[in-house]
Amino acid sequence: MHAAADNASMAKPDSNSAVKRMQQSVQLAVKKLQVPPDQVLELVEQLAIMFETGLNLSTALEVLEKQCSTPHLGKFVGDIRRSVEAGNPLSDAMRRHEWAFSPVALALVRAGEMTGDLGSMLNKVADFMERDISTRKKVKGAMAYPAFMAILAVCVVIFLLVNVFPKFAVLFEKDPSKLPGPTRFFMNLSDFLIAHGAWLLPAGLLGFALFIIGMRSRKGREIFDPFYLKMPAFGNLIKAVALSRAFHVLGVMLNAGLNVLEALQLAGAVSGNFEYGKLWSQTCDDVENGGDLSATLADNPLVPAAETAMISLGERSGTLPEVLGKISKHHDKKVDSAIKAFVSVIEPMMTIIMGAVVALIVASLIMPMFAISQVMK
Repeated sequence: MHAAADNASMAKPDSNSAVKRMQQSVQLAVKKLQVPPDQVLELVEQLAIMFETGLNLSTALEVLEKQCSTPHLGKFVGDIRRSVEAGNPLSDAMRRHEWAFSPVALALVRAGEMTGDLGSMLNKVADFMERDISTRKKVKGAMAYPAFMAILAVCVVIFLLVNVFPKFAVLFEKDPSKLPGPTRFFMNLSDFLIAHGAWLLPAGLLGFALFIIGMRSRKGREIFDPFYLKMPAFGNLIKAVALSRAFHVLGVMLNAGLNVLEALQLAGAVSGNFEYGKLWSQTCDDVENGGDLSATLADNPLVPAAETAMISLGERSGTLPEVLGKISKHHDKKVDSAIKAFVSVIEPMMTIIMGAVVALIVASLIMPMFAISQVMK
């Protein structure tokens, strides 16, 4: 009794936390739909121009609020303006909208406030956001084709099982035990879809949403992210994106005057992969204990040896920010190459899988018909 009660009490917080994560994910998605990243980028660019031309921050935000094209965008800018007018720094006002501004953007704005060079830092924020948005669009574009093909394959299979298969299955109802295994399987699956299809679709969508939320949780990333890195083509794409983001953040942060420890923490935050997050966290600990950045990264399979050698050279010559910028540009090119390689592999693979599934269904119909014709002869 007590054990059952304990298990129930443990299961309840888990279910509550899952519901909260789902609610947070939905709220975040809604906010990003209301104020897309492209609009946030445009606001930051305009704010930087106005600030550099001599307008004070409050006036610039007021002008931007008046010219907002949507009510949600106006509310977003208005909230930042009111926070600034209440005496808060711009970085604190922006931190109220962490769904719109990354930790890197907030750190750059805070550095600009501390050094008195906010206009220049806002330009760096805009450059970083533009680059990040561009990378995300490239990756999403690469994933669009396999996602479309997967949805199309599912729709085709459902159509064949629900509309086509029952018409032929009538011919095989007399003695289904003598049918080939694939035919019996698809007949049972067809009956199941027809009988329970009304609730199966929403249940499937809900299960898929819960699976995605679970994958994006810390535990899910800890399980799946190492597997992603080992996948052919897709693993190279993940590595290129993670390294490009991390080295770009390190270069920008060090150029902005931030200390290397804070830069390493931000590099881990934007890497987008749990394994790379652990790498930069370990690197931060080693550097804090007196180690060199290049020595920590040496012989690590997640970082190419050539990049480690260039970082070592930058540390010795005092040009580490410039070297990191060059490494980041190199990995930008590798991202483009990895995307092309991923698409070239996934397109024929998805076509073959879709064709094989449809061919199996068609074959499961033809095999018993062929057997019947042989018996009649």
